[in-house]
Amino acid sequence: MKKIDLNVYVDWIQDEIKLVAAILAEKGPRRFHRALALLCVLPLAVYLFVYAPAQKKLSTLAADLQTARTAAENAKTYKELKDLLAAPYAQLPLPKDRTDWLSDTVKEALRAEDIVPSRFMPPSEEEANNAVIQTIHITMSVKFSEMISFLARLEALQPAVYITSLEVAKQSSPAQIGRNEVSCSISTIIFMERY
Repeated sequence: MKKIDLNVYVDWIQDEIKLVAAILAEKGPRRFHRALALLCVLPLAVYLFVYAPAQKKLSTLAADLQTARTAAENAKTYKELKDLLAAPYAQLPLPKDRTDWLSDTVKEALRAEDIVPSRFMPPSEEEANNAVIQTIHITMSVKFSEMISFLARLEALQPAVYITSLEVAKQSSPAQIGRNEVSCSISTIIFMERY
């Protein structure tokens, strides 16, 4: 590698400064007033019109780049949290199914278990915080094994159905031995807006 002697350049710059000083002393500064004014204004103009806008644009781009890096780093966490939030919605009925979904679902479960209810109330609705809670009350006379099978079928459904209350009483008449009088409330939640 070739060594550069900086003393040569320093000496050259000193000689140039001495030359300029000598010319100014000989001819006077009035003769060079335009050049001196330009010498003072030019660096200021370069700073204001070239360097400052470029520096501003560079800092804006650096901020945008940092924002993009942060977004890229947090994208996986965001997706996991979004999926975690969406999971409960996937287990609940859609708002378009509000009118008949719960009653149709309970009827299908009753048919699948060959159960004929003695009382089947239409769904009642309770609105709370952008959600509708629908509840059906049914009464039926069934064997214990039929009741367990029916309840298991309801709880395994997707979208989710919840058994909110259950009352079981033995039948007292001799003709109904082995059968139980079951009253239950079955509910679901329907969110009207999903996030």
